[in-house]
Amino acid sequence: MLRSCRVALAAYLHDLGKFAERAGVFDDDPRLDAHLTLYCPFHEQGGRSWFTHRHAAHTALAFDLIEQHLPELIGNDTAPFTGRVRSGDSATGEATDSLVNAAAAHHKPETFLQWVIATADRIASGFEREKFEEYNRATEDRAGGLNHYTARQLTLFEQIRRAEEAASPGRLAWRYPLAPLSPAALFPQKAQQCESTEKSRATQEYRRLWDGFVAALQSIPRSHRNNLSLWLDHFDSLWLTYTHAIPAATAFNVKPEVSLYDHSRTTAALAVALWRWHESARRTDFAAAVALCERADFDEQKFLLVQGDFFGIQDFVFAVGGETRKHAAKLLRGRSFQVALFTEIAALRILDALCLPPTSQVINAAGKFLIVAPNSEEIRGGLVKLRTEFEHWFLDHSFGMAGIGLAWVPASCNDFLSGDRDGAGRYARLGQRLRESLEDAKHRRFDLCSNGARIFSNGYPHGACDFNGRLPADRPRAGEQPASCALSRDQIAIGESLLEYDRVLAIRQREASELRGAASVRKLEVPLFGYGLAFTRSADESGAFGRLAAEGALRRCWDFSPADESDKSGTSPLWSGYARRFISGYAPRVWLDDLGAPLRDRYVGIDHSELPGAGELKSLDMLACEDREPDANRADWRGVAALGVLKGDIDDLGELFRAGLERPTFAKTAALSRQVNAFFAIYLPWLLAREFRGVYTVFAGGDDFFLIGPWRTVQKLAARMREEFRRYVAENPDIHFSVGIATQKAGAPIGALAELAELALRKSKERDGKDAMTCFEETVPWSAWPQLEQALTRFDEVHSAERLTQGFVYRLLQFVDMREREQKRGEPEAAMWRSRLAYHTRRYVVDKRKGLDEARRRELYLDLAETLSPAIENLGTAYRIVLFNHLYRYRAR
Repeated sequence: MLRSCRVALAAYLHDLGKFAERAGVFDDDPRLDAHLTLYCPFHEQGGRSWFTHRHAAHTALAFDLIEQHLPELIGNDTAPFTGRVRSGDSATGEATDSLVNAAAAHHKPETFLQWVIATADRIASGFEREKFEEYNRATEDRAGGLNHYTARQLTLFEQIRRAEEAASPGRLAWRYPLAPLSPAALFPQKAQQCESTEKSRATQEYRRLWDGFVAALQSIPRSHRNNLSLWLDHFDSLWLTYTHAIPAATAFNVKPEVSLYDHSRTTAALAVALWRWHESARRTDFAAAVALCERADFDEQKFLLVQGDFFGIQDFVFAVGGETRKHAAKLLRGRSFQVALFTEIAALRILDALCLPPTSQVINAAGKFLIVAPNSEEIRGGLVKLRTEFEHWFLDHSFGMAGIGLAWVPASCNDFLSGDRDGAGRYARLGQRLRESLEDAKHRRFDLCSNGARIFSNGYPHGACDFNGRLPADRPRAGEQPASCALSRDQIAIGESLLEYDRVLAIRQREASELRGAASVRKLEVPLFGYGLAFTRSADESGAFGRLAAEGALRRCWDFSPADESDKSGTSPLWSGYARRFISGYAPRVWLDDLGAPLRDRYVGIDHSELPGAGELKSLDMLACEDREPDANRADWRGVAALGVLKGDIDDLGELFRAGLERPTFAKTAALSRQVNAFFAIYLPWLLAREFRGVYTVFAGGDDFFLIGPWRTVQKLAARMREEFRRYVAENPDIHFSVGIATQKAGAPIGALAELAELALRKSKERDGKDAMTCFEETVPWSAWPQLEQALTRFDEVHSAERLTQGFVYRLLQFVDMREREQKRGEPEAAMWRSRLAYHTRRYVVDKRKGLDEARRRELYLDLAETLSPAIENLGTAYRIVLFNHLYRYRAR
C-alpha cells in the first residue's frame, strides 16, 4: 500500500508545474535553467533552439516548495523510488529514480519508473503515438492569441451532440472561471467574461489560486501525514478544490477541455495499476522501459477496471414498518446517507484489500464506483473473495433486499486510446464492455444459480423491526420504545447525527472499539465490511485521532458538511482540511419562526405538542403544510396540506456518454461523470438551503434525484432546477432532464409516494424527445411550463377579483375533458365544449352575481370568457395542472 501510494503521488503531481508555471512562482528562480535541461524536450531548427513543455521543470521546483507540507518523501524507505538526503534546508543527492524525478520527467523519461508515469499520462489523454510526438514538440500557443496562461477551460457539456456533427472549436462560447471549487464556480461563463489575451492579468489570477492552494495544504492535519493513504484522500479533495477549472493541456491546439484534477487522478490510477502489474510480472528492468517507450506491449491486458453498483436502493430507502411515519424524516435522511456510505465503504474495502490508494478510485457517484487495478491473478482472486464477502454481508443484514454488484473487465494500454464518436475506437468498445459487464452483474445478484438459494430461518423472537417491517428485531418492544434491529437504529442515529456532526470516521473494526466513550463521537452499531463508523464534529476532534491514523487504523475521515450558510453568493471554497464527500444532501430544520404564532397555526392535523423543537428535522407532516397561506383577512389559513414528491433524471445520459463526445478519453469520461454528479450533489443542496428550505433530499447524485417537499414548492423547484441545469450545461439543447411529480396528502406511505412519482417520471420519459415533466398525471414539455404558470397567474387574478366558486372551477375540468376527446379522439359532439363553456359562464354570472348591474355582469362574463376559452383551446389537457393548482391553493386544508 505504501509503495503504491508513493507511485500515485508521483503520478498525481506530474503536472504540478503547470499550476506553478502559470502562477509565475519560479519566473526569477536561478535554478530554472538547470531544471529545463533536466526535464524538458529540447528542439533546434533553422538556427533557433527552444524547450517545450517547460512546466515539467516547474514540477520539480514546486515539489521542493511544498515538500515541507507533504508526508515524508526523504529518508531510507522511499521504495519503489530511490531516496534523497536532506542537507540544511534543501534536498540534495537527486537520484535518477527519485519520486520527484519520476514526476517531472514525464516528457523526457529514461528509467522504468519514469516511463510508467509517462505512459499513464499519455493513455489517460488517449494519445496515439504519432499524436503525442507532435504534442511533445509543440509550443503552448493557441489560436486567437491565447496561450497556456490565458486560455480558460472549455466545458465538455457544450460539445456534446446527439447528431453526427461535432461542435466547431471556433464557435465554443463557454469557459469555466478560474476559481476554487464552490457552488458558483461549477457554472461556465461566456468566454468574454473570464478569458482575455492579457498575460499579466491571467498570471495574477493563477497566483491567487496558487497562494490559496499552498495555504490550504497546511490545513491537512499534521497527524495524518504518517498515513499516506489517508493523507492522499485529503489531498485529492484539496487538489479538486483548486484545480477543477485549470485546463490540463493547451499545447498543439489540444482543446483545453479536461481539468488538471481529472487528468491528475486518472493518470495516478493508471500509473499505480501499470506499476503493480509490472511488479507482479517481474518486468521492471530497462527492457520493460524500452517496451513502454516503443509501445511494444500495449496490447497486453495489464489493467482491470472494477465496477461496483448498489442495487435495491428504493426498496431499502422506502422500507415501511409500523413506526415508520413517526420517524419518517430521520429514517429517510439516515437511509439515504447510509446508501452513500455502503458504496463509499465498499470501495474502501476493495482499495484496502487490493492495497490500492484512494486515487485508484476514479468514479464514485449515485451508488456506482470505478476502480483501476492491476490485472493479476492475485487481484482477480481477491475480487472474487470480496464479492462473496459483500454478498454474505447483505444476506445477513438485509435478507438480500439490497446489495452491491461487482464486475471487472481487463484492458490494455491500447484500449484507452481515443477513438471517434461513432463507437469505432477501442476506447468506445472498452466502454461498451464495461456497461455490459455491469448489466450482467445486476442480473446475477448473489450468484444464486451457482451457489443455490439461501434459506433464512430466523424465528423472529422479538417480531419484525417496527421501522423496517421485514427484518427481525434484536430488541423487543419496551414501553414506548419500538422493537428494532441494529440497522434501523443506525439509520435513525445517522438522521440525527447529520444535523450535529460534520465528519464521519472509518476505522478498522478491531480498533473501532477504542472510540467507545470518546467525547463528541457518535459510533454506529453495525460495522460495514470490516470498518467501524463514527460521527465527529469539529476539525480539532477529527484530527485528534493521530495515533489511530499513524497506526493505519483510521482509514478515512470524510467531511460532509454543507456549503457555508453565510455564503450567500456561493463562492466560498469547499475545503476544510479533510477529504470531502458530497453525500449529505439537504434536510429542512425547524426554525424559531415556525413555532411562533401565527405561523404555528399553519400546521393542521398535527398535535402541536408533538412538533419538533427548533433546530430539529421538520417532520413530513409539517412539510405538507408549508404551502398553506393566510387568507385575505389573515384570520385563517387556506390551501391543501399535501406533499410533492419529485423524481427525475437526465434523458439518455448513457447515450450521451457513449456517442456524445467527439474524441472520448478516460480523463474526459471521468470528468463528465464528476461534473454531472456535481450539479445534483453540490449545487442542488446549496440552492435548497437558500431558496427552498422546505425540501428534503432523499437522494441526489449521479444523473438522478428524488426530493420531497410542500406540493407547490416542489413544482417551483423543478422549474428552477431546469433553468439552472440549462445554464450548467452551457445551454446545450441536447442535454436535459425529465421529471415526475406526485402530489398526495400527508400520511400516505412513503413507498406509495415513490411508486407514484416513478409512474409520473415514466410518462415523461415516454414523450417523444422527453425533456418533459408530468404533474397531476399530465405530461407537458418543459417549454410549456412558463405558459402554464402565466395561465395560473391570470386565473388567480380573476378569482381574486370575482371569488369564483369551487363548483365553477370543477366544472371547467369537464370542458378540458371534452377538449381532449375532440382533439385526440375526433368526437364531433365533444366540440360542443365551447358553447357549453359560454353557457356555463353566462349562467354563473347571472346566478351568482345578481347584485351587479347588467354592464358589470357583461364585463365579468367577457373577462371570464376571454380568460378561459383561449386557455383551454391552446393548452388543452395541460390546463388541468392550472386548475388543480388553483383548487389546491384555495381549499380550506
